[in-house]
Amino acid sequence: MSMGKNAISTESLKRREEALELSGWGLPFKFFQPHNLCFWVFVVVMAGGLVGMFEFYSGSGRQLAPAIGVGTVSVAIYGLIFVAILRLSDHYERQPRKLVLTAFLWGGIAATFAIAVTANNAMLAIYPKLFGQAFGTDWGAALSAPFTEETAKAGGFILLLGLAPRLIRSPYDGIFIGAFIGLGFQLFEDVLYSYNTALTAFGVDQAGVAFSTFLARAGTGMFSHTLYTALFCCGIIYAVGTPLQKRRLGLGISLMALAMAAHGIWDGAAALGDGSSVGLLGAALVGVASLVAVLISLHKTVPEERDFLRSILQPELELGTISAEELDAVCAPRKARRRFIRDGRGRKRHRRRKHLLRATLDLAHEIARARGGESEGVAHERAEITRLRGKSSPEPPEKMGATPVSEPTSA
Repeated sequence: MSMGKNAISTESLKRREEALELSGWGLPFKFFQPHNLCFWVFVVVMAGGLVGMFEFYSGSGRQLAPAIGVGTVSVAIYGLIFVAILRLSDHYERQPRKLVLTAFLWGGIAATFAIAVTANNAMLAIYPKLFGQAFGTDWGAALSAPFTEETAKAGGFILLLGLAPRLIRSPYDGIFIGAFIGLGFQLFEDVLYSYNTALTAFGVDQAGVAFSTFLARAGTGMFSHTLYTALFCCGIIYAVGTPLQKRRLGLGISLMALAMAAHGIWDGAAALGDGSSVGLLGAALVGVASLVAVLISLHKTVPEERDFLRSILQPELELGTISAEELDAVCAPRKARRRFIRDGRGRKRHRRRKHLLRATLDLAHEIARARGGESEGVAHERAEITRLRGKSSPEPPEKMGATPVSEPTSA
């Protein structure tokens, strides 16, 4: 189509179609895939996790119900805050909620109760027999958890790669899906620790003991399973390669090794420092290094996400839905977006510009869901942008001869 007033060029539409195909933005996640072996493995291990969780709490669950209740409520509030932070951090692509929930449940139930609890108990029983009770007490957790827990969580991520290969394609995806797997493990493990602590205290002051345990673990939550698994799964993407990410085996193995090292050093901090603060300081430094590695990985992959966003929205610039300044702002880093918002004079314009960027981003996601075509969601977001800008609404592209791309298919 020739370029003109309220017209979209064929080149822009082609770039949008290519971006949608490469990125997988807007594709739904289909969990029930009976012809996919990954589905059955996931179901079987998840069922084992549910049975393991029931058996774990069935012994003294009734007697320690206050501890379980306080631990669960505290963890739930803490988890909602974490989820909000993770979802808000994912400015560009929005992974389907069903995929995020599936990842979370694997981490919380399957990885924790079907694999990690059993494997940890076995390894913790072996070390004292081989090297003595003192060694087992000092180093058992540090030499068990990094191997059993990280591989248990990573197993779920690999299964999700098999279930949603078009949705999980970049290190960016690995970081966010891995973070939700780790968060599930972290929260369910926190409840488990509250239960065990109350059990050790013979049920005395259950609520106080459970809440104290939660506070101690929540205080180090940033340097815990959410971080380790995000880094580990990012490493998996680099190690195996995807249609979007060239295989970089050395980098992938290094990131996975760093995640396991950070986990092990944290669990062995007391033994490393011989009871002093040196070990804790070392663990904190390795944790910071892991966080920096995640941030660097995000920094290197975010430009690709911005390019996808720009390609999806470019036809809307030509259509007149958004301006060049707005397109640049929504595809820019966080500081540049804030600068765009503050450039409006007065609080009213600040709020309007903020809502305008949000509506523009929502439009991109609606276009992705419609696979570049028209939908009620696309029309609604265009109308919202028009309202915020105070302009007359442009005609939808199909009235001008633009051809929408194919209908959405499952990941």
